[in-house]
This record gives sequence, structure tokens and C-alpha cells, in this order.
Amino acid sequence: MKSIQAATVEREEGYWTHPDLPEWDEGVTRVECEAWAARQGGEFVAIWFELDAPENQIERYFDEGDNDISDWNPVCDKAGSFLLSIHDTEDGPVALFFAPKDKELATVGK
Repeated sequence: MKSIQAATVEREEGYWTHPDLPEWDEGVTRVECEAWAARQGGEFVAIWFELDAPENQIERYFDEGDNDISDWNPVCDKAGSFLLSIHDTEDGPVALFFAPKDKELATVGK
């Protein structure tokens, strides 16, 4: 099985989903999602808008109801990571990255 690879990101109003990311429904558990990532050779890294975005963007989203988050550009600092999704949740937007585990191991000791 070929593991998931980075894809060209074309965000609409700041949101995007990787074309190879499974379409999980409400009933899927976090354990099932993490097991999928492990089978792909990596792990998920979540970056929450509310904890990462500049204050003015957070206020615009939560206080003014402006759902366009195009100017939020989250970055994952794990080696080889790439974006899987930026989507809305009950707690606000989240950026989901995939971080390959083998890339991290390959850089240790160099």
C-alpha cells in the first residue's frame, strides 16, 4: 500500500481537504483515525485556529462571525509534515497535518 503523499493545496475561504483523506463520518473514533495515520506511516498533528492565529483573526472569526480564514497560515514544525485538512469544528477551525514517522527517525543523529 502506498502511503498518503502531499498534495497541491487550493484553499477556498481558507478551508481545504486532501483528496486522499478518508471521508470519515460523525461515528468514527479518534482511535480509528489515528490507526489510519499509523498505517500510513505517520501521525496526525492538529493546530487549532484559536491557539495559533493572530488575535485580530480570532476576534473576526469568533466575535464578528467572519468564517473566511484565508489569512491563517498554520505551520507544522515536524520534519516532512504536510497539510491534510483545514476544516471547521464545534470548537472552531483546525489544521490537520500528517507527520511521517520515518522522516523524523531518519534525521536523528545526522
